[in-house]
Amino acid sequence: MKSPEASPLYEQLWQRFQTIHANQRLHHALLLVGPESVGLISLAYAMASTILCNEQQKPCGACKSCRLTNTREHPDVNCIEPDKTGSANLIKIDQIRDLQSLVFRSPQLGDKRIIILYPAEKMNIAAANALLKLLEEPPEGVHFLLIAEQLSTIPATIISRCQQWRFVSANIDNDYLALAENSSADSARGELFTQLPQIISGLTELVSNKTTIFSLANKWLDYEFSALIWLLYLLNSQLIDYKLRGQVCKQQWTEQLSDLAKYFQPVHLFKQLDQINEISKKLQQNINLNKQLVLENLLLGYSLCL
Repeated sequence: MKSPEASPLYEQLWQRFQTIHANQRLHHALLLVGPESVGLISLAYAMASTILCNEQQKPCGACKSCRLTNTREHPDVNCIEPDKTGSANLIKIDQIRDLQSLVFRSPQLGDKRIIILYPAEKMNIAAANALLKLLEEPPEGVHFLLIAEQLSTIPATIISRCQQWRFVSANIDNDYLALAENSSADSARGELFTQLPQIISGLTELVSNKTTIFSLANKWLDYEFSALIWLLYLLNSQLIDYKLRGQVCKQQWTEQLSDLAKYFQPVHLFKQLDQINEISKKLQQNINLNKQLVLENLLLGYSLCL
């Protein structure tokens, strides 16, 4: 069977999975790491179809199990996502406690159960510790498929209990900002991405002494904070790529970003990336931050890169 239709770039990953599953060497917990898109989620459901299908060629796509998985209605495929009832938008301890009860029940349609957890970096510390107990002593017939954009905010104990599968595209051009275009238009990330030209322009004005750190930080406070940190991570990564590879991707932001890249050296940009990752960790841990101060310190780092 071909790789998931929605994810043509995951062909190698899919073929690897098919081979390992056919040889009955599948690890009980896989950690799929790659950019935000429907690709890895679709891949996870395709993996679930393969594991649950009882036909010789898996997934057959026609049996009851495959049909239910394809419509995401299979009673033995459980997806754990952030709790949207609060403002933190995290996967919380109560959700994992419910999962601890669920995984020890008998599956409804067969002898296996699939747990898809996405995004894994959204677990708070208590939830991660509770999940760790399940990963250390997994119930028989239960497979965990964790999906994450990056590993920096996931506890090392969780990572060590999983087999990592990293997304690699054969045609990858390191166009990090293009990944942001896949964000839903009505999401905080999608809305912020429409402001990318203004964000690049603001940074350019800062490093060319046309605006101040305080003024730019104050302006950026109007944006949704976690989405802003996410976009700055992609932006900083794109700047590093421009500096190291000496080429740019042909996108609408190419001229703006290549002009901005001239002000920096890779070593300074890597330091900024570390700082952005530290901010991301604190956001994932639901630590209260002085957003104005955080942005001013981050912008100070860019101004000192000159």
